[in-house]
Amino acid sequence: MNLSQLSATIEAAVSLHLNELGRERGLPPLSWFVAPSVTNDDTEAVLSLEGQVGTRLPQHAGWVVDQWGHALGLGPVFPPTPGVHAVAGLLEPVPEEYRFEIRVGGVVDHAALQHAQQHWGR
Repeated sequence: MNLSQLSATIEAAVSLHLNELGRERGLPPLSWFVAPSVTNDDTEAVLSLEGQVGTRLPQHAGWVVDQWGHALGLGPVFPPTPGVHAVAGLLEPVPEEYRFEIRVGGVVDHAALQHAQQHWGR
């Protein structure tokens, strides 16, 4: 199994587990993306996860983000990206051994996001 296949397998397992956790709490599924595992100072493994709210959900993206944030114990992202509502935080199942950096976001104002993307850095 090459690194790409391993990453896809990890992403699929994380997506399945987290969306099952959300389903148990009445939350819609998210698209989950996993960043490569990183070692911080060779003492702690870090895995970054990002959940994205789909655009075809009947619920407002901001509500979905808030509900997922509450379920996972995440807080608001500062500074916010224009047009995007996001929450983030750390989960440390085994402190000082490994942790998960989790971010959940959804577009709440497409025009504001598009404007920010067009003028980013100007």
